[in-house]
Amino acid sequence: MTRILSGAIAIPLIVGITLYGPGWLFFALIAGVVLAGIYEFFSMTDKMGIAGYPVVAGCLSLLLLFCFQFNGQYLLEWGAVCLIALCSAWMLKDQNIKTALDQISYSFLGILYVAGLSGYFLLIYDLPDGSHWVLFLFLIIWIGDSAAYYGGRTFGRRLIAPTISPGKTIVGCIFGLAGSLGGGLIAGFWFLQETSIWHCLLAALICGTIGQLGDFAESILKRTAGVKDSSRLFPGHGGFLDRVDSLLFAGPVLYMYHRLFL
Repeated sequence: MTRILSGAIAIPLIVGITLYGPGWLFFALIAGVVLAGIYEFFSMTDKMGIAGYPVVAGCLSLLLLFCFQFNGQYLLEWGAVCLIALCSAWMLKDQNIKTALDQISYSFLGILYVAGLSGYFLLIYDLPDGSHWVLFLFLIIWIGDSAAYYGGRTFGRRLIAPTISPGKTIVGCIFGLAGSLGGGLIAGFWFLQETSIWHCLLAALICGTIGQLGDFAESILKRTAGVKDSSRLFPGHGGFLDRVDSLLFAGPVLYMYHRLFL
């Protein structure tokens, strides 16, 4: 019930901003999620004994989002600024050569994982009818996650990867894909009528599959850090990264699918 009530509050707000809010408000939504995700990422790496540079990473993440906001321009310049800033942060703060590579590389990974993948939502939003494609992505991932959760808890027996994610079952993954296909079907008949229903279903299947891989990727990070959830910000759901892990992987895939086939 706690899980349902949390979703009932957050989902209408996110959908309202996506469909009816101005562009700057959607950017603010993505930026807020990214900053929260960066905080959670470095909270987990800190539990691994790797402090990193969360403040510098947060600033670089916002700068990366602005690059995506301008259709991916200045990414090469951002890469140079990023490496210089992270190396400078290590020199000014630590100067311990034994930890340099871990701190710099994990900080860079956190920026690319959270902000780099989130930036594709800005690219999708900028596509023709982009807000509806963002909603399509939300729909297939949310329905897929819910179907996997409840289907796995009810019917699941055999675990798919117990060392990575001790709660995920093969049946749950199948239910998740079925839920994503159902979301693609709803989107095709509801608000993407100009797109072939077969494209909606194929995109839903691909994004749903890759989204589940994103869930496992975050589970690896959590298992390494020895935590169950990335944080406890959402009652019944965990943290921001727990809610967007599938979306982070599915977003770039949907953008590439749209560019290649639509």
